[in-house]
Amino acid sequence: MKLTETRLDDEKKQLRVSLDDAGNQLIKTELLRQSLEGDIQRMKLVMNEKETENQLLSSRAENLTRQIHDLENKTHSLTTTVDKLNMTLTKAEQQESAHKNQVSIHVDTVM
Repeated sequence: MKLTETRLDDEKKQLRVSLDDAGNQLIKTELLRQSLEGDIQRMKLVMNEKETENQLLSSRAENLTRQIHDLENKTHSLTTTVDKLNMTLTKAEQQESAHKNQVSIHVDTVM
């Protein structure tokens, strides 16, 4: 009987040690879980910040693309205007040359 009691006491002590170990492991696991939840919250904040930054950059890129398109249109319009002015200048130079020739002919005739 005493042997059985001793054996039961030993088993009881072993179970208490196992229970304490399990409790300690539970505490460690809970602390790890809380730490991971904190990491998740920080990552969510970082992701939100990155998403906001991406939206701003996307909007800026769209605005710049629009500005480039507008500037390309203005460049085309100005190029067309310059071409027209060059043609007008060429015609004016031709007319001036023709008038000079006519004046020269009239001056030669008068003299």
